[in-house]
Amino acid sequence: MQRDNTNSGILYKNTDDWKIIQQGKLNIEGEEQRIIGVSRKNKDGQPMVELYRAIGTLKKNEDKQSEKSPNAKGVVNKIKDNGAMTISAWKETSEAGNPYTSLKIREFSSDSSFSDPNSERNVVYNKEQNEETVDDIDW
Repeated sequence: MQRDNTNSGILYKNTDDWKIIQQGKLNIEGEEQRIIGVSRKNKDGQPMVELYRAIGTLKKNEDKQSEKSPNAKGVVNKIKDNGAMTISAWKETSEAGNPYTSLKIREFSSDSSFSDPNSERNVVYNKEQNEETVDDIDW
């Protein structure tokens, strides 16, 4: 008999060579999303940055009543998949000399050109200048 995994999941130790290199916000159809960029390699061994959206939080359960009580509690947002969009990224440097990446998303279309340098962009800032940055990805 197969177990029903509806509304359940698992977290385990990450053994892959992943590194959080950026954090920021991305506005998708008027809704601000907190995101992180993770440097990793794809199945062919090529470097890439994978984007993750915050879906919730966990905090230590300070009111644990018994061994069966959860160790942590929190809130998770329901996520509704409304399809996919294209995303483009530009390496930028702020007036203060800090590197960052600007992002632009659009609906898929026959005109997927992102060459307009004056287009509105969303911005992802590097956590610290000393860490690996999007500049380390060859794109």
